[in-house]
Amino acid sequence: MIRNKQAQNLIEYAIIVALISAAVAALSTYVFRSVQAEQKLITEASQS
Repeated sequence: MIRNKQAQNLIEYAIIVALISAAVAALSTYVFRSVQAEQKLITEASQS
C-alpha cells in the first residue's frame, strides 16, 4: 500500500514538473520575440 502511494506521488510530481517545463518553454519563445522587437526598435531609433 505504501509503495503504491509513493509511486503515485512520484508520478504526480513528474507530471507537475513536465507541465511547468512546457510552460517555461512556451513563454521563453514569447520573451525572446519581445526582446528581439525591443532591440530592433532601439537599433532603428539610433540610426535615425
